[in-house]
Amino acid sequence: MAITLRAPNLVRACVALGGALACALPAAPVLAECLGMKIHAHRGSADSPENSASALRSAYAGNWDGVEIDMQQLADGTWVLHHDLTTGRAVLTGGSLPVAKLTPADWQRARMTLHGRATDEAPPFLADAAAIAAAYPGKTFNAEVKEVVGNCQPVQALVAQLHQAIPHGNWFLTSGLRTPLRCARGADREGYLGLIVFDGRNAEAAASNRWTRLVAQRAHSPRLTRTWMQDLVAELGKPVGVHVDAKTMDANPMLLDDAAATGLSVFAYAVDGDVALASAIGRAHARTNRLPSGAIIDGHADSFCAQVRQAAHLL
Repeated sequence: MAITLRAPNLVRACVALGGALACALPAAPVLAECLGMKIHAHRGSADSPENSASALRSAYAGNWDGVEIDMQQLADGTWVLHHDLTTGRAVLTGGSLPVAKLTPADWQRARMTLHGRATDEAPPFLADAAAIAAAYPGKTFNAEVKEVVGNCQPVQALVAQLHQAIPHGNWFLTSGLRTPLRCARGADREGYLGLIVFDGRNAEAAASNRWTRLVAQRAHSPRLTRTWMQDLVAELGKPVGVHVDAKTMDANPMLLDDAAATGLSVFAYAVDGDVALASAIGRAHARTNRLPSGAIIDGHADSFCAQVRQAAHLL
């Protein structure tokens, strides 16, 4: 299932980046070449702090086909890269503080962590990340909207910002919430939108405590039927896709067939790790003789693709 994106406007991008020299730099990007799947680095390269500028630079320079990042807004509406709704894990601000209540000055003073230890790196603003992405027209900037948006203005402003900051156009938006995606479609009729489907059985992996354990124990996998997919297309328009984890793929054995029939792309993402995801992709291939459109992984593309080839018996 090919994923339809805006065609990168290389000429316009080169002019925006400063001419022929800028164009020469990303002219021959190193790609994953993973059985036709597009492989994106989850929050950038794992060798650097997650969602950091250094993680993005490493991922773009590596052999991933794209980079997945998380976005939310500060108190003044400025978009920044961050996964959690509060600080204290990936970004240090002197306490656990809601990202939505921080100022740009607070964000500039904050520092990032790597494997639980503080670093000297400041967390990036979206503008910083987009400037990195603009230099790589051959690779996709996969941006997830994390927060709940009460109206469409912030998302429509976000779309305008990305159009201007990444002139080659090789970017798309995802969210686990439909409202931001509907808002984005109102501002961009051509861009790919991905609905992230969260399986409640993974709640404990997201944050381990007694409440998440209870949710995980009682949750049922989402049912992604062909009718459900047709309704999604009717709501959001095309190009559109679903982003699912290994458990959801296993629980919906006809997922890839139904998505192909409906014209949806499917991205698979790792919750239980890359090995578990590769195994699930192998089982899906055994059922349908199909592979997802792409995968969002924690580790290196070469290792993951080798695992998929083995799991799908495509060595």
